[in-house]
Amino acid sequence: MKPKTYILEKEYALDRKTVWQLLADNNRMNLSIGLFPVRFSPAKQDGADVFYREAHAKVLGLVPISWQEFPFQWQEHESYTVERRYLTGPMKHYTLTVELFDNAENGTRVKLTARFVPLNVIGYGAIWVTALPAVKKIMGYVDDYLQSGATTVLEAPQKTSKANINLPELERLSALLAKSPVNGDYVELLHRYLADKGDHDVAQIEPVQVAKLWNVDLDEVLRVLLYATKAGLLNLSWNIICPNCRVSKVEHGSLAQLEQQFHCDLCGINYDANFDQFVELNFSVHPTVRQAYAEVYCIGGPMITPHVKAQQVIEIGKTASFSVSVGEDALRFRVLQANDHVSVNSEIKSNQLVYTDLGWSQSAVNGSRNVAITNTSSADIVVALEHADWNKQAVTAAKVTAMQEFRDLFSSEVLSPGQKLGIDHVTILFTDLKGSTLLYETAGDSSAYGQVRNHFDFLTGHIARNSGSVVKTIGDAVMAVFHKPEDGLKAALAIQKNLAVFNKTAKENLVLRLGLYSGAAIAVNSNDRLDYFGRTVNIAARIQGQGEGGDIVLSKDVLALPESVELLNSADVQLEEFSAELKGIDVAVELVRVRLAENLVVEERVV
Repeated sequence: MKPKTYILEKEYALDRKTVWQLLADNNRMNLSIGLFPVRFSPAKQDGADVFYREAHAKVLGLVPISWQEFPFQWQEHESYTVERRYLTGPMKHYTLTVELFDNAENGTRVKLTARFVPLNVIGYGAIWVTALPAVKKIMGYVDDYLQSGATTVLEAPQKTSKANINLPELERLSALLAKSPVNGDYVELLHRYLADKGDHDVAQIEPVQVAKLWNVDLDEVLRVLLYATKAGLLNLSWNIICPNCRVSKVEHGSLAQLEQQFHCDLCGINYDANFDQFVELNFSVHPTVRQAYAEVYCIGGPMITPHVKAQQVIEIGKTASFSVSVGEDALRFRVLQANDHVSVNSEIKSNQLVYTDLGWSQSAVNGSRNVAITNTSSADIVVALEHADWNKQAVTAAKVTAMQEFRDLFSSEVLSPGQKLGIDHVTILFTDLKGSTLLYETAGDSSAYGQVRNHFDFLTGHIARNSGSVVKTIGDAVMAVFHKPEDGLKAALAIQKNLAVFNKTAKENLVLRLGLYSGAAIAVNSNDRLDYFGRTVNIAARIQGQGEGGDIVLSKDVLALPESVELLNSADVQLEEFSAELKGIDVAVELVRVRLAENLVVEERVV
């Protein structure tokens, strides 16, 4: 049958980046224009051809069709193409290309090119009845955005079925949430979000995107979402993210369901489920409040992998050109599935690469201009130009489990017994009450125990207010965890600053030693509690022992961080560098003692 090609063009008073964010977010766009959801099988490859996924759907909810969907090809902010080869149904082949161009009025011209190859006469009818109207709705999606008055893509209108919302239950649970220790304004914002946003937005609530939409601090959003989950407004889940393609591979409803390894069919490799990189927290509206589903229309589009700047299929013996933006850091070319990669380095003179069955012809390429890549291997390949060190601002398991609210509200959320997951970066704080033995001797057991308990509350308050949590108490000592080193340092400074004020209410003058250390660790289930073990924990405990009282001992690595420098520069402190040999540690550790000036003692206040 003869192919049919249709070209649609329209100009919009929007910048190209905004139009790209709208049209390259295929799942969100396809939901809005009313396309049918799709089920995808794992990636397959036939012979030397490029890999594909089999997709299955029902047109108009009735007619089943299936096809092979090949990897999207795109250049960020410029164009993308998707190709489908049909296995069943009245169509044989389909490609859609979306191109964006600047126009004279600082707007964007959108060009859609849809090419259909019908299998039979019925296919021509299918083009007019369903396929072509769907392509036209793509332009309508941009029109709807303009007419909505939205100022950012996050505010783009979405279809909402009011019939699926239990408004009385939403009102009741929102009122219950308002009684929690959270900002009332955020409760109202969450209420409107759950009532007004589209199904996709409420079925997959990403805390980072919500924080951007509300223009508020991420930690504050996390707190209200955690309390909302406890109140019954939301459910939480844990997504396992592939470190290469950065796409969610599996979703678990509990930390206890996490496995130490997982497989990515797209990359063809097994990975360890790293706690602070590959395990992310997501929320969804509770089904008693609203029935909503994050329908899947696409699993390989540009906005699903936003760290990828460009992606192309290069057939055997062919050459493709990639445009590399000048000044972008840590870029690399990677062959999908094979995972062979080569870095982009402006100091390298060559801007040509060859890919063979043995891998890349060189280890780096110049990225200050177009890069030509030739495929001399025995198979077609898919090459991605991506940020090598890209890490979206996601809420990882390491971050949320370091929050006191999470431990207080979800104490049963722990790993399964015997399970252990690595954490590349965690900050551990140990505190010690100096002279506690003498305190028990002079004050008596009952009085001393009461003061120790009160000092635990004092420490927990400052740790929690700085995005940390108490892991456990050991006698009169506390072990706390923080996701970021600067949060641990903030908490330590606040504790020493405000200890004198606390002592005014105590019967004895308490003196604290604090030790802070950052590094890798493992997360485990210890007595039904999420705990941490490893060299970082051992060193943090040992350097706390180097304290003299009223000070903070930390590693020089923590001191060297820009955030730490800024914190200490804004405080009146004295620094003393020294080296210490710690028990059980092979080499001497370079440390810094931080002492606060006496005139920095201030009245304790809750922020």
